[in-house]
Amino acid sequence: MPTERPWQIGDSALTDGESAPPEVVVLPTGATEPHGRHLPYATDNFQVEALADQAAGEAWRRGARVGVLPVIPFGVQTTQQAFPLAMNLRPTTLFRMLDDLAETLAGSGVRKAVLLNGHGGNDFYPWIKDSYGKHNVFFVQVHWFDVCRELIAQTFPAGGDHANDMETSLMLWLRPDLVRLDQAGPQPTATPRLRAMREGWAKAPRPWERYTVDSGAGDPRAATADKGRRLLEATTAKLADFLVELARAEIDEAFPFESTARDPTP
Repeated sequence: MPTERPWQIGDSALTDGESAPPEVVVLPTGATEPHGRHLPYATDNFQVEALADQAAGEAWRRGARVGVLPVIPFGVQTTQQAFPLAMNLRPTTLFRMLDDLAETLAGSGVRKAVLLNGHGGNDFYPWIKDSYGKHNVFFVQVHWFDVCRELIAQTFPAGGDHANDMETSLMLWLRPDLVRLDQAGPQPTATPRLRAMREGWAKAPRPWERYTVDSGAGDPRAATADKGRRLLEATTAKLADFLVELARAEIDEAFPFESTARDPTP
């Protein structure tokens, strides 16, 4: 019996993979880390898996051959090692992993891939730059939490960036059985000593045992499942549009541009 989710590569069998390769492969990336006292360690994985699955499913129904790989469940946790079981992969380790996966994708005939990231500590753009020209695969990074920034700012004005109102609302919609909202608190964070860091134009690693009380950053107590649903639906819709557009885009001499700068202006 064919799989009910043909876009999910992990659900597929060899006979499915022997047909034409996906036009776009989505690789979700997350983390296994503490999320305050009220959210599970796998919060980032649950979120990015759901978004990848629903966006790819919508793109598939619109005719785009999109494939979703299983999530990479570990991320960069170099600054959270004071907390138990913050499972760390250093950036160089992740980059070596991506080198191997890119080689596999290229060998399977895949030409386009999306690194759909669900963990704020991950940044794969340096790898994309470093690997440019090494693999016959076009890679693009998308941080899902950047897709609907205006909606997030309007819906979750309390801010914060970890186990906050936004993440808690999304988990209340996706996995309410794993949310312990009765244990949620204000989750205050430390203010940077350096003015440039407070203004945001200087950046340095944040030791999270000094930055937070319990790994959470931002007050989650106003979270609701309905806010999570609205964020999921809006983000899924934009991601699906992007996947359809990317699947249909022809890789030619001008890609990813409409035309090269050398072409005469019409």
